[in-house]
Amino acid sequence: MVSALVISVIFAVAMPESYLLRTADALIRAQEDIPAMVQVAEMVANQIAAGGKLYAGGNPALVSEVSGRAGGLMLITSLQERAKLDGDAVLFFADAEHPISLKDLSTKVCWVVFGVTQPVQGANTLPMRDYGLSPTLTMAIQSWMFIGELISACTRLGKMPVLYESIGLYGGIPRQQKYQGKNIFWHEEHQVPQISPGTLAREYALRVSAMLRRCEEKHRSDFERIGIWVAEANKAGHNLRMYSMGHLFPNEVNTTAIGRLFISGVWNAGFSYIPEPNDQFYRGDVIIHIGYQHPPRTMLERATSAGAKAVYVAPYMDRDYPTDSDTVWIDPMYPFGDACVPISGYDIPALPASGVVNAAIAWEIYRVACVHGAKPKQ
Repeated sequence: MVSALVISVIFAVAMPESYLLRTADALIRAQEDIPAMVQVAEMVANQIAAGGKLYAGGNPALVSEVSGRAGGLMLITSLQERAKLDGDAVLFFADAEHPISLKDLSTKVCWVVFGVTQPVQGANTLPMRDYGLSPTLTMAIQSWMFIGELISACTRLGKMPVLYESIGLYGGIPRQQKYQGKNIFWHEEHQVPQISPGTLAREYALRVSAMLRRCEEKHRSDFERIGIWVAEANKAGHNLRMYSMGHLFPNEVNTTAIGRLFISGVWNAGFSYIPEPNDQFYRGDVIIHIGYQHPPRTMLERATSAGAKAVYVAPYMDRDYPTDSDTVWIDPMYPFGDACVPISGYDIPALPASGVVNAAIAWEIYRVACVHGAKPKQ
């Protein structure tokens, strides 16, 4: 494992301009909240280990982010409006459109609220910190570190919850059929030893932070090139398209300032059940794919043949479309299977990196484009 340094320094320096480095710093700074995460995670673990359900509610992008993810908990269920809660636990992602309802709080339910700056009476709150990031990205960081501590707390009760494997890997769908298809969310037998408090949250923070710093180091000149492309296309009135899909996305594009600069499209290469958009590409356009695992081969073919610039984010490069005068490949540095934190005695890693890393990349593209003169719609 990456050596786990205890971070006790209070950051007094200015936030980095780069969104990648800003997010990397946020992951390090978020370790200050691990003791609070441990305490709350132990309460949630006791609740669900005793038979309670675990729900996720509030902002739907965050509900999706923590549900059905590689390395995430298979037992998380989306909170329905009329769910009868008794002895259960709820992870609630609060924002202006999805405020926490005080009338729903009860002593029989363990509520964990993200996204608030002040304690909520009757709930456990993990306060929103100002890391200079979008609120949804901040909550994504906090939620995955918290879920790491929840997994750990369960092991200290002698139980191991079933984790998802990416459906992009050969074992992903059979694993869902074996466990989720039969409503099995706890391993009857396992070889996972008790995990010490703070271990998984800290490991996640260090590993994902390192991915972002490697991406920054390798691709800084590429981000600058993309920013210039976008700004020039924007000034000339050409189309700017950003395709994305997968839990935190496309919400992180189409409901934020990014969506005022780019036309947001829902699509992810490699998922054959999602039809590829048939948008027309023209000379001078900039087409960006914030992907997951596979390069967007047909998009690259169509964009370059039309004379458009193309950018794609994927763990590996399409050999016929390397970074050149019209194409840029960004390596997000997370593993192909996404989940990135190994657990001793367990068959697959925990906790996905892609949502956090891809969000940071999308925001950095937007930031650099604006630095070079791109003007988002008001």
